[in-house]
Amino acid sequence: MIAVTLVSGCATKVYRTQLEVYCPPITQYSEEFNAALADELDALPQTYSTIPMAVMDYAKLRDRIRTCEQEKENL
Repeated sequence: MIAVTLVSGCATKVYRTQLEVYCPPITQYSEEFNAALADELDALPQTYSTIPMAVMDYAKLRDRIRTCEQEKENL
């Protein structure tokens, strides 16, 4: 009886659910904002080496979010 109960548990129907992918939104900046940001970063003293690194990390994050959005559309 126990064996029948255990085996019957393996015979249940498998339901496939639809995969939902959530990607965080990307803030869109104007060309004027991007130009002003670039000018301000260029104007910083060379002793501020951490700020450009943080900006590059942010750019990489934005690229990863764009990739997430593209992959989500292909599902």
